[in-house]
Amino acid sequence: MMTHNSSGSMRSEFLALLQGAKTYLRLRKETGTPDLGLSEKSMAMVRSWEAGKKTSDSPGSPKKEGFTPGLRGEGDPHADLFIVTEQKQRGISPYDGADGELFQKILSAIGLGREKVYISSVPASGPVAGAVERIKREINLVKPIVVCTLGRRASQVMLEKKNPLPDLRGRFHDFNGVPLMPTFHPASLIEDAAKKRPVWEDMKMIKSRLGL
Repeated sequence: MMTHNSSGSMRSEFLALLQGAKTYLRLRKETGTPDLGLSEKSMAMVRSWEAGKKTSDSPGSPKKEGFTPGLRGEGDPHADLFIVTEQKQRGISPYDGADGELFQKILSAIGLGREKVYISSVPASGPVAGAVERIKREINLVKPIVVCTLGRRASQVMLEKKNPLPDLRGRFHDFNGVPLMPTFHPASLIEDAAKKRPVWEDMKMIKSRLGL
């Protein structure tokens, strides 16, 4: 059975072969070798192979279908529910870990799955101004019915308030014309089970606002 490493090696060899063929054919054409017999159509095809390689290998190129320019979060780019959480670690999905699994259960309880919401994040520490501006642009693109912030930091920076989270949650706030509901981060529910009831009350209000 072919291993992942051997498959990757074969792909690299194939791309190197294409590059070599392209260079050779260009050289033959430029030197006017009479027996080349290479049409412009053939040259265009070779160039397209190389262009495809560069696009698929470039670090910033989309890696999956449904890519929407301007959106850096995860989920449905047309979701009714837009979630803002804290970024635990760069490159790690907010649905990973025990708290991520718990949050998926919370969404399921109001009739939603992770594929039906859009989730973005602010850094857990350090400057947040750039992240907030990015999230504002994402909200304008997604056009959600409701925004939900998870945790103290996400709630405070999005609302530009320093009130304790217990004072912010439990009601909708206006965020540029979109209702925003702050609530506890799922990680805090693991640490303190008493917070599960308040979160459920917040989620029920979100569910009602979404018409679920």
